[in-house]
Amino acid sequence: MEKNKDDFFKSLWKIFEKRLTEILKPIAEKLNSEFEKECLMHYLLKGGETLIVSDDVFKRIAEEAVKEQEKAGGKLQGATPVKINGKQYYSKCISFYNNDEFDYALGCATIFFDESGTPVGLRDYYDFDPAEHRGDMEEKLTQIMAELEKTPFGGKPYDILYGIYI
Repeated sequence: MEKNKDDFFKSLWKIFEKRLTEILKPIAEKLNSEFEKECLMHYLLKGGETLIVSDDVFKRIAEEAVKEQEKAGGKLQGATPVKINGKQYYSKCISFYNNDEFDYALGCATIFFDESGTPVGLRDYYDFDPAEHRGDMEEKLTQIMAELEKTPFGGKPYDILYGIYI
């Protein structure tokens, strides 16, 4: 009896894996970086657990944030002053949609800067909420992933953090 039960769950899992692969294929084809793949797998497998970004990845995120700030007119242009642990920082939502390494992982993320304009922290929420800035195909894929969340095997949204943040 136990063997039949194990066989049943194994065959059910194979069906689920095949279906999940079919669902994820158009999304996986869009992923351009290991970080994007890591974020998607974290969503699917870690049950909403927070992801702490590595120093190496944050360095590349920070470089992109500085470029975006320069385009916006300066180091802290448009940033909001925030006190964290009694120290002055600045936060700003930065768009990563023009960066192939981070566009499908971060989209727009809050970057925290020190007083000199150096990025020192990150906070983002990885989920599949609808948005008006995406193309039709990207929005359809987002809707598919949002529906997957509702299944027993679905992914779970989670926080992406690094360094100084609130």
